[in-house]
Amino acid sequence: MTAGFSCHPCDAASPGARCNGGYTAERRRMSQTARFQETLRKLAMIDEAFVTEQTGLEVGPAGTVTLDAKTSSLLQLAVTVAVGSPGICLEWSTARALAAGATDDEIADVLLVIAPVTGLGRVVCAAPDVATALGYDIAAALEEPGDR
Repeated sequence: MTAGFSCHPCDAASPGARCNGGYTAERRRMSQTARFQETLRKLAMIDEAFVTEQTGLEVGPAGTVTLDAKTSSLLQLAVTVAVGSPGICLEWSTARALAAGATDDEIADVLLVIAPVTGLGRVVCAAPDVATALGYDIAAALEEPGDR
């Protein structure tokens, strides 16, 4: 470090200031809080660019895939259900499948197709979150008399 220069921008106005950590503990704590809050917010909303930039994980298909985008997204949804992912991940995967051109029926069929392999429990647990992503209020539908 050159004499007379601090390592912190806020110390620039003080020639000869020493590098003593720059920011006060309170300021450092606030910036750390803001950083972790921003990280958690971006993870909760599954900010694909953020995840890729920070973790190196490519959220979409990697490399050259011979499967079309719709098939890839339906397979990703199936795996998300199979591994027991949280609801927000199921909703996100469902939204990606819809964006890739999958229909509501195709998405529902994915649940039926994987049930014998993943187990009915995984599919039953995933159904309400997938329904929410499709804009279907399954809780209200279950309360309606009729289809029992």
